[in-house]
Amino acid sequence: MHARSSRRSQEIDRSSRTHWWGLMRGRGAAVSRVLVVFDTKFGATRDIAEEIGRSLRGVGLPADVEAVAAAPDLSKYSAVVLGAPVFGGKLEPPLCDWVHEHLATLENMPTAVFVVGASVRDDTPEAREALDRVMDSALCGSEHLGAGLPRGRFAGRIDADKLPAPMRFMLHMAKLPAGDWVDLDEVHAWAIGIASRLT
Repeated sequence: MHARSSRRSQEIDRSSRTHWWGLMRGRGAAVSRVLVVFDTKFGATRDIAEEIGRSLRGVGLPADVEAVAAAPDLSKYSAVVLGAPVFGGKLEPPLCDWVHEHLATLENMPTAVFVVGASVRDDTPEAREALDRVMDSALCGSEHLGAGLPRGRFAGRIDADKLPAPMRFMLHMAKLPAGDWVDLDEVHAWAIGIASRLT
């Protein structure tokens, strides 16, 4: 069962890459402007999205950074970077709500995806497997979304003082430490890699 599932995933991945690169070859044009759109709960994903925008602009690729709550308009963009935080092993709904609204457009343009969560600080097989499952959900049910571009997995932060009481209790019960694990150098390197694929 696992082998069949693995082969199916590989087939989907190859199909998705062919779909995206075929579109780009057909257009014969480089990306002109990138939208970095993010959902955030306590600010870490916003900070990472802003670093991605700065990094793209730093290599001459125009980029705007918008919160998904602002309902950004896709009409002036030719590529998108999507980012969302992970809580309790799941994504919050707003990102996929926006993706589903614009899916027909997004599936026909280069789209990179990243997720942010405190669990990324633990580079273990179990943590990576859990994040891969979340990354799959960050594609919001589309087999083409995010194809052909590297996925980003970034550590976030936990500031217990900013959390509501129920979440502080959950952290205490799960024995999760507070801390700031955001690595903007890692984010920058990923963004530069994305830029190199888009230009």
